[in-house]
Amino acid sequence: MIGTPFRQEAAFDALLRPYRERADRIMVGMNLFLLGVCLAVAPLRATYVEVLLIGLPTLLLSSWLARQHAGELLTRLFMACGFMVFTGLLIHQTGGDIEAHFAAFGLVGVLLYYRDWRTIVAATVFIYLHHLVLGYAQTLGAPIYVFDDRRFWLLFGLHVAYFLPFVAMMGYLSVWLRREGYESQHVIDLAQRIVQGHLLISEEESRGGSTPLISAVRQMKLRLLDLLRVMPVAAAVIRIDSEQVVNVNEAWLRTLGPLAVQAGRFGESPIWADPATWATLLGRLRAASEKLLDKVEVVLRRTDGTPILCELSLILHDEMVPVMAILTVEDITLRRQTEKTMQRLAFTDMLTELPNRARLYQAFHEALALWESKGTAFAFVALDLDGFKPVNDTYGHDVGDELLRLIAARFQHSLREGDVLGRMGGDEFGVVLNDCRNGEAAAQVAQRFVDAVARPFYLKDGTAVIQLGISAGVVHVSQCVDNPQRMPKSADEALYRAKAAGKNQVAA
Repeated sequence: MIGTPFRQEAAFDALLRPYRERADRIMVGMNLFLLGVCLAVAPLRATYVEVLLIGLPTLLLSSWLARQHAGELLTRLFMACGFMVFTGLLIHQTGGDIEAHFAAFGLVGVLLYYRDWRTIVAATVFIYLHHLVLGYAQTLGAPIYVFDDRRFWLLFGLHVAYFLPFVAMMGYLSVWLRREGYESQHVIDLAQRIVQGHLLISEEESRGGSTPLISAVRQMKLRLLDLLRVMPVAAAVIRIDSEQVVNVNEAWLRTLGPLAVQAGRFGESPIWADPATWATLLGRLRAASEKLLDKVEVVLRRTDGTPILCELSLILHDEMVPVMAILTVEDITLRRQTEKTMQRLAFTDMLTELPNRARLYQAFHEALALWESKGTAFAFVALDLDGFKPVNDTYGHDVGDELLRLIAARFQHSLREGDVLGRMGGDEFGVVLNDCRNGEAAAQVAQRFVDAVARPFYLKDGTAVIQLGISAGVVHVSQCVDNPQRMPKSADEALYRAKAAGKNQVAA
């Protein structure tokens, strides 16, 4: 039963090794300091030889152990005994004055820095043997000063008696300080692992019980996991040096599939439609002043091969080692499809499926911008059916709608590549003729539309054959150099002139 707590706290040695390696280096420094003290005291009794024969080898051996066997139990035990060597040397140098024994208490107290009860035991055994062997030799006449009185056994018993409680107290404190040292190192270790992205820590890695600090770190880990888990977008933590996926949330698995976190370099993951994408993103990220890429559109693939359009945000944490990146992925495929549908509804005439007035005027302003920036000439054509109202009155609006769809189909066959045809409303249409050299070329294209409408229209049910005409007004940008914004209105005015001249013709 007694050995159980000692066996338990001995298990802390592995985690405390870095701590004790630092302690070994500090103890070498303390040995050097004590050697200096011994040299300073040497003139009192001319003990230079003793200092060189005892103190110097002790210092050298402690230095060698600290370099070759740092953190090991053997080194700690020697350091403890080494302190007692200097204690005995000081006692000898001061002639065995009882005050010198108090130096042992201070030196043993320093040994608590190791937080190991075994060093306390080793130091105690060493100083007792020193007093027993050398003190007895003093009573036999040897020139060694341990006690300042010849009553050896009485003095030895007194030293043992008053030293034992102090040793017991330090042994008890060393056990608990050792536990606290383990806890501090364990907290640092866990915190570093969390910082490095290793949030999923196994029970074996979380050894050491449930001390308050460790419990607090574990609670922080759980909260970070909860935060990652409840994020509505897919998120992953990636180590940059090894390109390993450290952690992902459930949204990541739902969005990309479980194989998206398979072992291997992240840049070679099957989620990348283009294998060079990850390297490109990292290059852009490192060049970014804020180490942040926000809402970059990339095509990814689910692990079943389905392509999805995603919006990526990537932030680099290069102030830590290893360097980590946090990647969030939002599937915007449906959003983009919805946006395209809304745009089509906003810029499409539902009856003829031609561009509507809004899209036509947008195309006009785009052509105007090219004219102003690059001098690319263009023209605008206004079209209006002749005699369409009687069709509606005679055959009804359903037939009129069918007729408008047939006219739109013929117009599309008359378009040049790059031109934009739109329905202005009712039986009115407009055309933006892009990259049109002059007014004559524009009039020739407009004549195509007039010719297209001149051919008879046969209704689907075969009940009627309808003959229509159309008037066209054409304006080339060269005619409106002073005020090109007025081109649609000028085309309307030309259209009215065509109707006044007898309809079914082109006017410029």
